[in-house]
Amino acid sequence: MFGYILEESFIQFPKVITSVEISKRLGISYGSARLLKQRIQVFSSHQVEVLRKLYYNDLKDTFKDVTLPKVEEEKDIKKHLGKKLYRKIPHLDTCVLYSASQRSNLFRKRFRHGGLTASIYQSDSVGGNQVGILTSTIATQNGCVFFDSVPDQKANTLGTLIRKTVPYESPLFSDEGYPWLWGIYKKHRSINHTAHSKEKRYKFARNRWSKLSVHNQVAEGNQRLLKSAFSAYNYVKPKNSQLYLNELSFIKSIKAIGMDRLVSAQRDGFVPNVSRI
Repeated sequence: MFGYILEESFIQFPKVITSVEISKRLGISYGSARLLKQRIQVFSSHQVEVLRKLYYNDLKDTFKDVTLPKVEEEKDIKKHLGKKLYRKIPHLDTCVLYSASQRSNLFRKRFRHGGLTASIYQSDSVGGNQVGILTSTIATQNGCVFFDSVPDQKANTLGTLIRKTVPYESPLFSDEGYPWLWGIYKKHRSINHTAHSKEKRYKFARNRWSKLSVHNQVAEGNQRLLKSAFSAYNYVKPKNSQLYLNELSFIKSIKAIGMDRLVSAQRDGFVPNVSRI
């Protein structure tokens, strides 16, 4: 049953298989279907760490001798690198799933948190609990994607995830929500989504989404896929969110890397083998 459900997850991706669907397909109780779903999620969580290490080493080998033009030169990065290398650049972004509405706060405003974190926490007057899910996304065009559940957007939180996924040698694209990356990743480039137009007729600039081939639309596109997949669930608790995110990350990434490479990497000792489920 495990192999059948895992294969079906690959076939109908990006749609996810819920516990109710597993119960109907296999003719088993909902409790048994939920345990099978959890088993797939735990299996995916183990494999995601293996894929993350393969992804890290691939980026390190690909960009170890690659340089980017300086920001002051205002040169197009895509023309400088070429299409083949340009498509391998990782993109960063964050998004919110199941945001906390004012109704969940008994119509009280949230004064403590700002930005995206204001959408996932209740007001302190009603407990201040985390209701929504804040997701960090690291993705490559037609390649691997890694979704991680985070409590905030601070450097100590996001920096740890970025450091173990993207090597220092690799270029990195994001929006301006990561100003602390400039001193760590020398090849980091960001796009200003709130850039204003120089003409008074317009409020925002035309190049606020992509400038000199710098953008984070790959991460944003994967977040759209993530939201579509999570629409199949009524609600996911924040404490269980990483299991659901790992399941989606594994299926998306294994389609890009291939199961054969994952198995051969473990057999050759390139990455440590994971425990059996």
